[in-house]
Amino acid sequence: MATSMSDDQVETDSEGDEPNKRTTIIRTASWEEFETEIKKFEDPTRKVWDEVWFRGQADATWPLLTTLERRSKKTQAVADYLNLISEIEPAIGTFTGNQFSRPHVPDVERFCREYDLFDNGLREHATYLAHLRHGGFPSPLLDWTASPYVAAYFAFHSARHDGDVAVYAYREWASRFKVGGSDEPHIVSFGPLFRTHKRHFRQQSRYTACVQFINGQWCFRPHELVFSQTNQPKQDLLWKISIPASERLKVLRFCEKVNLNEFTLFDSEEGLLEQQAMRVFDLRT
Repeated sequence: MATSMSDDQVETDSEGDEPNKRTTIIRTASWEEFETEIKKFEDPTRKVWDEVWFRGQADATWPLLTTLERRSKKTQAVADYLNLISEIEPAIGTFTGNQFSRPHVPDVERFCREYDLFDNGLREHATYLAHLRHGGFPSPLLDWTASPYVAAYFAFHSARHDGDVAVYAYREWASRFKVGGSDEPHIVSFGPLFRTHKRHFRQQSRYTACVQFINGQWCFRPHELVFSQTNQPKQDLLWKISIPASERLKVLRFCEKVNLNEFTLFDSEEGLLEQQAMRVFDLRT
């Protein structure tokens, strides 16, 4: 089990994993043990660009999948996806009253086939990509939060089962730079400060996309292809912390005390009704 977040201690636990694998498995038996574990990620000396991000999932057996991967299993060319969301922008802009920068087909085709300029080219569309992710449109972005407690809320909110939930912790920069081969999948990160959906700030959101250069063009790929690698143990590090789902009511009562609920995270009438339903049906038991 990991005991600190120092640069020298990035190996996995004693679960029989390969040496220097990027993913560490941590199993806890209670909410209190989880809180002890997340304190190990705190480091006041860490640089501002070296954040640890968190993600909650209601079932620890679920893989890390984007909503686009859940919708379609085929490899998605980045250019195809950007052209698709450009097509629907008039409908989104008309309904929301917002005007988003639409990816233009010639520009998309150019930067999605250039190796060196791609990451910055994709980030230019972060505002629109993040807005679509928060609105529920199938997205190649995996969403994270700077708060382990926001992640825990999302993990436990609908976890009505006898197994475990999982809170993931992601550290992109354990050193000052990242390296990788030209044919390997790699992760592009987005956030925290750019103009997008207001839920982005309520949830302290961050985002990642996994991409790979295949046959002369960039494609979206599963994040697990990066997290399962055994090389470069000081970049793209992942911790998977499991907590028994039986701790659900304890966790949700804690979240309610600190004003962390569906209404404060989503700022909608639907969120308010869910928060009230949680209060009168679940938390009174």
